[in-house]
Amino acid sequence: MDILIRILNIIGSLGLFLYGMKLMSEALQRAAGDRLRRVTGRMAATPVAQISTAAAVTATVQSSSAITVMIVSFVNAGIVTLRQAIGMIMGANIGTTLTAWIIAIFGFELNLSIVSIPLVGLGFALILINKTHYRSLGETFIGFALMLLGLAVLQSSLSGVAQNTILLRELAVYADLGYLSIVLFVLIGILLTAILQSSSATITLTIILCQSGWIPFEAGAAMILGENVGTTVTANLAAIVANTASKRAALSHTLFNVVGLVWAVPLLPWITDGITLLFAQMGSTGPQATPLMLAFFHTGFNVVNVLLLVNFIPQVMRAVTWMVRQSPDDNRKRLFALDSGIVSTPELSLMQAHNEITNHAKRVLKMFGMVRSLMTLTNAQEFHQEFEHVEKYERITDRVEREIITYLSRITLRDNSEGATRRLQTMFRTISHIELIGDGNLELAKILKTKKEQSLWFNQELRDKLSGLFDLVEQALYMMVTNLENPTAEGIERSRGIEEQINLMSAQLRSEQMLQHPGPEYKYMAGIAFIELVVECEKLGDAAVHISAEQAEAL
Repeated sequence: MDILIRILNIIGSLGLFLYGMKLMSEALQRAAGDRLRRVTGRMAATPVAQISTAAAVTATVQSSSAITVMIVSFVNAGIVTLRQAIGMIMGANIGTTLTAWIIAIFGFELNLSIVSIPLVGLGFALILINKTHYRSLGETFIGFALMLLGLAVLQSSLSGVAQNTILLRELAVYADLGYLSIVLFVLIGILLTAILQSSSATITLTIILCQSGWIPFEAGAAMILGENVGTTVTANLAAIVANTASKRAALSHTLFNVVGLVWAVPLLPWITDGITLLFAQMGSTGPQATPLMLAFFHTGFNVVNVLLLVNFIPQVMRAVTWMVRQSPDDNRKRLFALDSGIVSTPELSLMQAHNEITNHAKRVLKMFGMVRSLMTLTNAQEFHQEFEHVEKYERITDRVEREIITYLSRITLRDNSEGATRRLQTMFRTISHIELIGDGNLELAKILKTKKEQSLWFNQELRDKLSGLFDLVEQALYMMVTNLENPTAEGIERSRGIEEQINLMSAQLRSEQMLQHPGPEYKYMAGIAFIELVVECEKLGDAAVHISAEQAEAL
């Protein structure tokens, strides 16, 4: 019975630690808000920016799994290339090492029970302030306090179990098998992290096991190597429903960490001896020094691994391209949840949703180009094929709209910041307008099909005027995409100007048609078709400018 209680204490304390980490991570995301979105948007600029920015964002979110899943989603959405994603993943590997330093410094150098309660009090006081920013900050403090409390209980529970000398002797045997021990503890690290889907949690457990004397420093370092590989499981699971490029990005994370494992395992005894000697020269020895030594090893290993492989990104790309073949279903991109096991990511989920909405807007812009080509196609078979393409794209827009709305609806159930709530409302309106544009494109195609089937003819003057109106609509749709990608006051104002031109030209063309009289050069049904095309173009322009105007809040 006593053993069962101790096991439940260990599980409960680990759960408290993980819940605190979850609370702190989500609160930090809400506090960072738009700043996190802007910083993440600059990730893909240069290799140095990819690595450094991803490291900083991962350190902020405190979850490399969450960031890696986000990067995979960026690849899935076509926002970043595979090459850029590999650089970001390298940075995420460095950023996640901050957790070990936090645990090593605060978890063992301070009296956790004395520190935690005041942090809860401070956090609670901040939550009472009716400001989202202060509330997020308060939840950050409470989450951090719960992490420390969980850590304190975990230390106490494990130290109690450590009094079992028989168990310690058994562990000592497994830890004294040379390289076989290293391989064994690497596998334990992989398995634990794959199950918990949180390398932060398993690294914390590793540090406590070493500090409590359960396992030696070398075994703890071996577990950390395994945990680096185990944490890649989350992204690979998420990429199952994504496209080929996303699968390759997720696999590159695994390959990157496995390569690190391959060179580090043979050298591990010398590496750990070197770190032990370094800390001894600084006057830090014994079990109390182990947490800092493990944190140092974790950071050092990942930094060295990045330095070794940063110049081999093309080779990594070729390897994962060979390992993951192109899928015939690659055009069907799917929006997948950015919930990476223990830590959910509301702010990062909003970023992914925005990226997918931008891609959706690009899709209807491309669809309009197909509609425009129907105006000039004279061959019946070519016209029919292009019309089928338009219908196919309209079905895709319907499906994507449903996926995005379902995804956004799940995000609304979370405790979001005021800014995130406003962005959600904007996204719902934006996706509705994009769907109107998709429907409008199909309606234009149907009108042109009816015109062709009934042999309705526009003279050159009407064709030129209609082409001019289509030019303006295409500009409006292009500016819509531009404002979604990078909203600026100038871009939004330009969209309004284009929409005014569309309205003026539409009104003028309708008035001219009303004054036309049927005759040899003008058929009544042709005039009706012309007016219907003008009306649909005006609707497309209105929807496009609404979307552009909605982006003003992002400025």
